[in-house]
Amino acid sequence: MKIIDFVRLILKHLLLLLLVPIVLALLVILLTRNPSFEYSSQTVLYTGIATGSSIEMDKTFNYQASNAAFDNLINIINSRETQEEVAVRLLAQHLMLPEANPRYISKTFYDQLRSKVPASLYKYVVHENKAVPSTMETSDPDKALFPPEINRADYEKTVQNLMALMKSSNTNYVYELLNYGKDDHYSLKAISTVTAMRISNSDLIKLSYTVNDPGICQQTLAIYNRVCIVNYKHIKENRSDAVVKYFEAQLENARQKLAAAEDILLEFNKSSNIINYYEQSKAVAVVKEDMDVDYNKKIADLAGIQASTKRLEEKLKIQEAIQLKTNAILDKKKQIGDLNYKIALIKARFESTNNESDLAKIEELNKKAEALSNDIKRNVAELYSYQNSIDGLPVSKILPDWINNVVEADNIKAKLNVINGQNKEFQKKYANYAPAGATIKRIEREISVSEQGYLEILHGLNLAKLKLQDSELTSNLKAIDPPYYPLSPNPTKRALLVIAAAILGGLITLAIIFVMEYFDDTLKNAKVASKKLGMNSLGMMPKLVVDPGSINLPYIQKRLIEIITQNVLQYFVTHPSDNKTKTIVVFSTQKQEGKTVMAGNIAKTLKNEGKEVVMLTYEGAKKTVKQHPKFSGLNKFLGYADPRIDYDNPFLADVSSYLNETEYYTYAVNNSFYNAQNYSDILNQNGITLNGAPDFVIIELPPLIDYIYPTELLNQADLNILVCRSNRVWSDADQLAMKNIVETAASKINFIINGVQINEIESILGELPKKRSVLRKKLKAMFKFQFFSKAQI
Repeated sequence: MKIIDFVRLILKHLLLLLLVPIVLALLVILLTRNPSFEYSSQTVLYTGIATGSSIEMDKTFNYQASNAAFDNLINIINSRETQEEVAVRLLAQHLMLPEANPRYISKTFYDQLRSKVPASLYKYVVHENKAVPSTMETSDPDKALFPPEINRADYEKTVQNLMALMKSSNTNYVYELLNYGKDDHYSLKAISTVTAMRISNSDLIKLSYTVNDPGICQQTLAIYNRVCIVNYKHIKENRSDAVVKYFEAQLENARQKLAAAEDILLEFNKSSNIINYYEQSKAVAVVKEDMDVDYNKKIADLAGIQASTKRLEEKLKIQEAIQLKTNAILDKKKQIGDLNYKIALIKARFESTNNESDLAKIEELNKKAEALSNDIKRNVAELYSYQNSIDGLPVSKILPDWINNVVEADNIKAKLNVINGQNKEFQKKYANYAPAGATIKRIEREISVSEQGYLEILHGLNLAKLKLQDSELTSNLKAIDPPYYPLSPNPTKRALLVIAAAILGGLITLAIIFVMEYFDDTLKNAKVASKKLGMNSLGMMPKLVVDPGSINLPYIQKRLIEIITQNVLQYFVTHPSDNKTKTIVVFSTQKQEGKTVMAGNIAKTLKNEGKEVVMLTYEGAKKTVKQHPKFSGLNKFLGYADPRIDYDNPFLADVSSYLNETEYYTYAVNNSFYNAQNYSDILNQNGITLNGAPDFVIIELPPLIDYIYPTELLNQADLNILVCRSNRVWSDADQLAMKNIVETAASKINFIINGVQINEIESILGELPKKRSVLRKKLKAMFKFQFFSKAQI
């Protein structure tokens, strides 16, 4: 949208843009004619969170944890439980006051409270003790703000009673007052208006409250301070105390578990006679190893002694052989003696007899004697070898060594028997120590695990106790700036509301105007219609309103129809035709588009230019149009132009008033009409005879949507003119009605947009002819950015 169009749109709706804000401002003034004064107070609490104050020396500041702590505190302040307690305490304070006290509640609101509170509620108010003068309440931190007429002990009991009543059901008066009512002082809705916010990145939180009574404002914040301090401290300490109790219980369980594991080890050592398993098992292993070495050594010694003894015994067995050899020698000596005796006898006899047989016997006996002699020599040699060792020692010396070896072997065997007995004892000990080691390992592992768990829990307990002490220090909220008593009410926002209403009304109205303009999907003007229709424009015609103001509407009408006619003639120049008579078909898709008026005025203009023109229109084309109702007084007041059509305008005159009978004819829309291919067919069908061949024949067709039209007539026409109203939307029905025509004769179709706003004509005629002041001309040039343009040279 151009700036000039924007300004024109603003000026068009200027009075509406001014009227709506004024009405809204007056409405706000009426609604706030009796404003209730409001009083504001505030208090500041010190938290000690952001500085990270703690008894833990190694505690580092954590920005995220600090923000989380502040969020928690603010959530506690804004919690429903806190608001309920504040409301009940405020109600209890006012119920216990014997009379109105402006410092705590004004007389007006005190009387309202007395009138609306049921008498049954006062039975929950306690008056058992006399009020203690504030000068005696040195330990009360709220003594400067709490009413001196009320005893604090009675006050606390009253609060407890009212809290119990509120929680007992949802139908009691206190519950309804807090939740269902719209009370300005005691309802949760009113208490929830207390705002809590952190002051920058400091340790401070500011509470602010605004209400219509200064005393209630101050007391509400004072009670809020007390409740928040107590609740925050209670939550933090309870949370840490619960952790300490948890660790203490777990520590006791761990201690019992550790003691039970140690008792199991003790009982196992007693039953297994173990003082120190590792030292004892080490000593047993050492002794067993030494014993095995000694045992193996003695076995080796015994084997050596037994081998030596066996050898000695083998030597000692030769004595028997010696005895046998000696006996054998003696027997052989005896045999030799016998043989010698026999030989001597036989020799004696041989000498006496010389018997050859005796000689043979002698020789045989000599051989035997010689053999025995050889045997004796061999036996004597063997006997010598028996009686002496290999080393040449006598056998008599070997016997003591054998005896010594036998004794030593027996000694070693005795020792081996003792060692074998000890080995059996050690095997029994090993049978006990082997499973005992695994059992002790398992028990010691359980003891180690229990001990580690005990130490970890003990460490956690120490940290929890440290955290408890830390929480006790950091949970002490302090009211460093108590709520003050507001002496004067807040400035009223009435003027601000009036201004805001006026601005808002103007913006909303302007936005609605822009939205309507933006979403305006009508054909509007030739440029917009050309985009929507996809055709060339022959021109525009403004709406013929009753009161065009200072605009010279007749001149504009005359000039625009001349331009349209000129564009028609120019079309025939650029699109030459062999037809002497040019056929112009004027049609529209819907009724009441103004095609009769446009066709008649084009014919009139052509006639005035000396052209012979014949206009053919269908029967019933001219219908009586009802005048619009009277122009609205509101529209007139808002400065809008009269939108009604001036039916007395010469431009709307009947065609027959400026075309004679030979130039203007009507035809019947019947079956034969749909078969017409040119204007001659129409003339013949209706019995019309022309005196000659005119230059132009203008044929007006019925609405395409309502009637069947002769397709061939449109195809053979020299120019087809579509007439459309600017204030309507080009619908799918219009597009469908034009589909076949566009497909066959698209190049011959042009359109005229009818009934446009008068300011749209500037795109054709330039600046509209009307009287303007110098200031108006300058402003218009400025909005068009035409700073150096001149009206004349």
